[in-house]
Amino acid sequence: MKSFLFAGIVVVLTVAAVDTLRCIQCNSLKDSCVAKNATECPSNATTSCTSFSTNFYHGEHTTWYEDHACSEENCSNTTVESFTVYVSENETFHFESQCCLGEPCNQTSNTTASPHQAGSRNMECPACYGNNETSCNETRKCYGERCVSIIAEFTNETKTLVLKGCSNVSISTCKFLGAENQTFRGVTFRKFECEDNSSTTIPPTQAMTTNAGSQASFTPLALASIILLSLLL
Repeated sequence: MKSFLFAGIVVVLTVAAVDTLRCIQCNSLKDSCVAKNATECPSNATTSCTSFSTNFYHGEHTTWYEDHACSEENCSNTTVESFTVYVSENETFHFESQCCLGEPCNQTSNTTASPHQAGSRNMECPACYGNNETSCNETRKCYGERCVSIIAEFTNETKTLVLKGCSNVSISTCKFLGAENQTFRGVTFRKFECEDNSSTTIPPTQAMTTNAGSQASFTPLALASIILLSLLL
């Protein structure tokens, strides 16, 4: 009888150990994420590991921001979707993210997208960034597949980021984030407009499928980091 009881305890402990999710947990604004090891997740975030990073390339300087965390987000699969907003030849914003179901994510690469892409500057878009729309009204020729115009702000703050430029952002992300006043993880998108190279505005969509949410959900976090970075520069 005791042997059966002991065996049952061992099985329970083994299952509990298997169900314990471990993720890298850090925020580069608070602490370095270099060579961080995965640690046990809190009980309210045991479904997935998430990772996102933002590069702001400004002249010869690069500001790097990254965040790794535990999450309750149910990723349908492990995806990495990145995009870049080109403001000028010397100013770019690069976004990269992962969501990994039930396992740690590989740390995203510390690579800044080069603003000097091969080929001609075949687009002309409003291209600037600032705290309000009146401070962001320049137009430049730049690289990319479509023009983007983004206004984002913290839910509980008055800080606003206005970002315009050429981008390789996907149509699905444009449609998903184009719905008015979308709020994700503490950031509200007042506007996320995309216009392709043929001057056709991409309409937003209200429908949110599992895959679209998984692909686009990193963007608010990345933009939140940009707002923080803009305050530091």
